[in-house]
Amino acid sequence: MSIEDEARTLARIPMFRDLEPSQLRLLAFSASRLDVAAGDVLFHQGDVPDAAYVVLDGTAVIEVAAGGAAHEVARLGRDTVVGEMGVLTGEPRTATVRAGDPMSVLRIETDLFLSLLDKTPSLARSVLRDLAMRLQQTTQALVRARG
Repeated sequence: MSIEDEARTLARIPMFRDLEPSQLRLLAFSASRLDVAAGDVLFHQGDVPDAAYVVLDGTAVIEVAAGGAAHEVARLGRDTVVGEMGVLTGEPRTATVRAGDPMSVLRIETDLFLSLLDKTPSLARSVLRDLAMRLQQTTQALVRARG
């Protein structure tokens, strides 16, 4: 996949859709592409966050350890972002993310991600919108679970 292809992929992701084409190409160029084998872990719950990941292909399985067991809480596919919450908060990872099948990702280091947020108000708004929507979905799920 070329940098142009990666930039087009980034443009499909709601968080990055407001970036200019030149910013998308710079992000694609600055990120590292990784191929991850099925079952391999991108990061563990409790790790210090050092990057966010864009899923180019494959499935990311999100697991949370509780009561001595790992519980799958979500599966995310292509054109999604994982790990950005830790990058934003600087707090230890709240979940483990592993490849459910062979997966390709773009690794966006914390400094790059935060620098883009500082320099790109439209990206900051998109990230806030995305996080607010997730919080709303989580709240609704909690209400249904208690209901």
